[in-house]
Amino acid sequence: MWVLIFVSIFSYNALAQGSASGCLLNDNRVYTSYTSLLGARLYASGPSIALSPNYCSWSGPKIVTCNVCFGAINAVGLLCIGGPVLQGHEGVYTMVECNLDDYSWALGASAAFVGFFVIRKRKII
Repeated sequence: MWVLIFVSIFSYNALAQGSASGCLLNDNRVYTSYTSLLGARLYASGPSIALSPNYCSWSGPKIVTCNVCFGAINAVGLLCIGGPVLQGHEGVYTMVECNLDDYSWALGASAAFVGFFVIRKRKII
């Protein structure tokens, strides 16, 4: 029973999914709020979603470039005032599920744990 609980905890983390839509910068954050003018977008440094390092990996298109303003945005001319503008990649970033091989150590440890108690119960050691 403990083995089932142990494995199910790791399986839950391995199969969790999420996605984020916006501008991804090198700090591994997706900035989601933007101001638009004639089809051009300038993302604000406001709300952002961190791509968790605990997940296996994230995938998304890295073809379209985008800009994030770390100052005030002038919506009339779509200008960034009083802060730097950093360039990133725009897209929808979705988590890729972990492979079972990443958790083979947990399966091996749980099998050894069960084996030890079976041997001990039969009084072999």
